[in-house]
Amino acid sequence: METWLSICGFLIVIAIVAGIISKKVTPVVALSVFPLIGAILAGQVTQIPDMVSSGLSSVANNGVVFMFSILFFGALSTAGAFDPIVKVIVRLSRGNPVYVCIGTYILTIVSHLDTSATTDVLLVIPAMLPIFKKMRLDIRVLLCILALAGGAMNTAPWCGPSMRCATILEMDVNVFFSAMIIPFLLTLVVGLGMTIFLGLKEKRRLDKEGFDYTKAESAQDFSEEVSEEEKALRRPKLTVINLLLLVAAFILMNEIGTGPTFILCTALVFIINYPTLALQRQIMKLHGASAVLVVSTMFAAGILMGVLSESGMSTAMANTVVSIVPDNMAGIIPIAVGVLAVPLSLAFDADSFIYGIVPVLSESVSMMGLAGSSICYATVVGMQTLGWPISPLNAATLLMTGMSGVELADHQKFSIPWVWALSVVMLIFMIMFGLIL
Repeated sequence: METWLSICGFLIVIAIVAGIISKKVTPVVALSVFPLIGAILAGQVTQIPDMVSSGLSSVANNGVVFMFSILFFGALSTAGAFDPIVKVIVRLSRGNPVYVCIGTYILTIVSHLDTSATTDVLLVIPAMLPIFKKMRLDIRVLLCILALAGGAMNTAPWCGPSMRCATILEMDVNVFFSAMIIPFLLTLVVGLGMTIFLGLKEKRRLDKEGFDYTKAESAQDFSEEVSEEEKALRRPKLTVINLLLLVAAFILMNEIGTGPTFILCTALVFIINYPTLALQRQIMKLHGASAVLVVSTMFAAGILMGVLSESGMSTAMANTVVSIVPDNMAGIIPIAVGVLAVPLSLAFDADSFIYGIVPVLSESVSMMGLAGSSICYATVVGMQTLGWPISPLNAATLLMTGMSGVELADHQKFSIPWVWALSVVMLIFMIMFGLIL
């Protein structure tokens, strides 16, 4: 029975990835329908309501957060709250895509200091998206840079993957991380190099299109098409108040929680900037579609997680992964885990992989004469670290694509090679410094 559950689980994951990347189905359909078909094949039809209920309840809070955060940041953007930031960054970059990309990378690193991938998205996308649009840069590059910096930063000791691995080893997380601090810093440097390369590619592309960087003295040189409707909704006189409200929102999140904060602050943005019912409906019309798309996709991902966990498929898949490795190939196990950590993020959330598979693998390699910690270090190079920004199981990924207007499939096709490559680079650094093997 466990073998069949494992087969069904892997079939679900393969079908979802193939469906999304090929654009044959939308993420909502892929994430919701394929798991239900898998549950039927597994002979658990009667348990489907409980699986769905469990999965939806696990993402319900995030659904509220993302619905109102999109409306909040969307309303601020429409009001022009980020226009001064855009003008300053464009002026400092002097129209050079390389400097803009470097700024995006640094901003993402700083924003991740509070441990949250969601914060990365909520800070970086609204601030940098208008700049990328004004300078006619590829929005996929923005998401890729966010993925590189945010993914690498998620290995920090205050973030979930490192904490989970340290817990398994019964080790203080600071001790666990201190051993990998040099590989971590070197990875950030390589990520910066990749970012510069992406910026240079964009610069060359725009140079071929005849883009004149010598006129980059102000944001006016990069003016984008703004409809009369959007101009009428700008609120330049309220920019200071709107930015103070933005700061207040991030302070309130630590006091009353993310959900209540965005509900309250969304209401305030609407009342302050658009006090009439007609104007508020106009803002809802502008940003409501993005909110619905993100939240519906996230609830669909909840169905997937509910089916995989409650049916026993996750456990069966984990046991299958462990069982297929021959006893005499212990040295390859940590390397295999590290190399596959990013793509495995498409199928496993951090809890199920780190708490389900890692302890078994760690114990197995220990019995074969290797340090069990090598599995943990191999895990953090990609499993929901550099893997989170491309995983539909991570709500922040769905928020990132929803707020930027980039299809999940397009983002994955563009970003996966980059984040996977950076993950392998980090794995090599781990091996060089004796943390693996």
